[in-house]
Amino acid sequence: MARILLCSAPLTGHVAPMLAIGSRLAEDGADVAILTGTRFEDRALRAGLRFHALPPTCDYDDTKLGERFPGRERRPAFLRSLFDAEQMFANLLADQYHAVAKAVEAEGADTVIAENLFMGALPLIGSELDVRPKLFAVCVSPLMSTSVDTAPFGPGLPPSTGPLGRVRNRALNAGARSIVMRRAQAIATRRTREVIGEDPACFLLDWPLHADDVFVLTTPAFEYPRTDVGDRLSFVGPILPAAPRDWPTPPWWDRLGTDRPVVLVTQGTLDNHDLGTLIEPTVDALADSDTLVVVATGGRPVDSLRRTAANVVVTEFVPFSLLLPHVDVMVTNGGWGGVHFALSHGVPLVVAGSTEDKAEIGARVARSGAGVRIRSGSPSPAAVRRAVTEVLADTRYGVRARALADDLACHDATKSISRRVREVAAST
Repeated sequence: MARILLCSAPLTGHVAPMLAIGSRLAEDGADVAILTGTRFEDRALRAGLRFHALPPTCDYDDTKLGERFPGRERRPAFLRSLFDAEQMFANLLADQYHAVAKAVEAEGADTVIAENLFMGALPLIGSELDVRPKLFAVCVSPLMSTSVDTAPFGPGLPPSTGPLGRVRNRALNAGARSIVMRRAQAIATRRTREVIGEDPACFLLDWPLHADDVFVLTTPAFEYPRTDVGDRLSFVGPILPAAPRDWPTPPWWDRLGTDRPVVLVTQGTLDNHDLGTLIEPTVDALADSDTLVVVATGGRPVDSLRRTAANVVVTEFVPFSLLLPHVDVMVTNGGWGGVHFALSHGVPLVVAGSTEDKAEIGARVARSGAGVRIRSGSPSPAAVRRAVTEVLADTRYGVRARALADDLACHDATKSISRRVREVAAST
């Protein structure tokens, strides 16, 4: 029987797919535990997994990141992403690694499965194969790894695979490592030396490529082609939560039966501390339009919204799997899970996000043809209205979104991951 330790940074969008993977592995006969933030202990136990808590030094509540990382929320989008790379990920690497070693010993684990931003896995790839557990990486975000075919991860630049494009990519990647990500890499190097006495084996964002296998939670049609790393990637499709069985239908649900286009707008559950960045501009943009606008605040109180109109309904939470069959276009800041929810239902998108990985996700939406990217994390109402109008008027966006839905439906991520992990375990 495989004895498996899952590892995740304490971020809801990262933990949720890892819990789903763990639950499937347990159902298939593996012995599974998870190492993550204390806030997720009950969810882990309900999923049938044993739980190991990250130590307080690298645990935090992702609904209160401003408290745990002072000054983070005051930084503009690009600088906030750099801050996260340095302080939320690289700087916590050593304590995460110690926690992994402790949990592996306690569990007798022969396999570690870590999501791609759990940097405590970085020191593991420098260990000899015969002295460390098998290591699998799960990419719960767009691929961040360096490639000759892509620009550096972050600003959302499109790929370029021709000779001149590859020259561009090499120059930009070199600059990203030596200038933009220099401090983050230096922190990762220092923390890695603390725990194994050696430099890390690779650039910190590239560690998944050095795992024994890499599971990418999307389809190749939604990712950039990478001729130099493609054979190391297993595209398994997204992991999306099922609809709750006992969700009470709200009073406004009957309004979805309208002949008017239905527009869903959300800022997700992480970057929603200021609803004025996208939700309120969308309400203003569509207030006098012939649409029904459904606002999902991602857990923020309904009264946090300072804009309203007769054609707007507001809810803190709504199961997307139930709502999206009624939606004609989704306006989002570009969360990985939300975008895949829309695509899995064939719903075209308007994406306007600039924090975390959202510029990259928006660029992938635009390249896929399934939506429009607004190159701002806080667009004007006029920009939102133009984008929504374009997506509703041009049927090609819906056609492409439905094609991606058919592609995504061919994948079963947890089944594929469980099968592969158990195959490797059985062969060793």
